[in-house]
Amino acid sequence: MSNSVRTIVVFESRPRWEPELQRQFRNESVRVRGCRSLSELFSFVFPPIVDALVIDLPEDITECLQWLSKLVASPKVPSVIVLCPTETAGLEWTLRDVGVREVLVGDLSGEQLARTCRRMISSSE
Repeated sequence: MSNSVRTIVVFESRPRWEPELQRQFRNESVRVRGCRSLSELFSFVFPPIVDALVIDLPEDITECLQWLSKLVASPKVPSVIVLCPTETAGLEWTLRDVGVREVLVGDLSGEQLARTCRRMISSSE
């Protein structure tokens, strides 16, 4: 990894993964920021100041898919990781079709998510 500070943005309705990833990355040059709305998320991604984007799939899946398809159309796209509840696992290939690099389904630990983020960040260097 380079010496520059990397940025992960977590889009979720309630803070869960943001504080967990902050804990996981506390001894690394990684900044974890949270956001609660798609418009706020848009400001992080355009212009791109994000190395990885974690999306805890919201209830309004349609709006999120539309937003993701716009994101992928841009020239510089951050690595996108979507956290998907088991009941919406059938959306995995739809999410991948709109450009999501990693879909994590069901229960996972903070360590698992941090490991995936590290892999996405290192592949974007």
